[in-house]
Amino acid sequence: MPPQKPQDVGPWDLIAFVCELAMIVLLVAAGHGMAGGWKGWALGAFLAFVAIGIWAQWMAPTSDKRLVNPTRFIVQVMMFVTVALYAAAGGLVWWGIAFAVVSITAFAARIRADP
Repeated sequence: MPPQKPQDVGPWDLIAFVCELAMIVLLVAAGHGMAGGWKGWALGAFLAFVAIGIWAQWMAPTSDKRLVNPTRFIVQVMMFVTVALYAAAGGLVWWGIAFAVVSITAFAARIRADP
């Protein structure tokens, strides 16, 4: 496979990537907040793996089954709201709200750059 031409990476791309990582961390923390001990960590890890699987399948730039916009953006918004609801259920209400607002804003700002 020939090397791909690098794309321009802007500040919104960096914020969007940080939001993707924060989604995983927030889901693990939310799972731990919903159940105590190892069951909470296991629940959080499960939620994070499900989110990673969904993201890798339909949102990742290198995926063969990547959704096209605006469908991809709608699914991303639904994921961010779902993560915020899980965070609220785990006792992290303000973290969930902040995550959803920042993530939706970041992905909305870079939607024009995505093919």
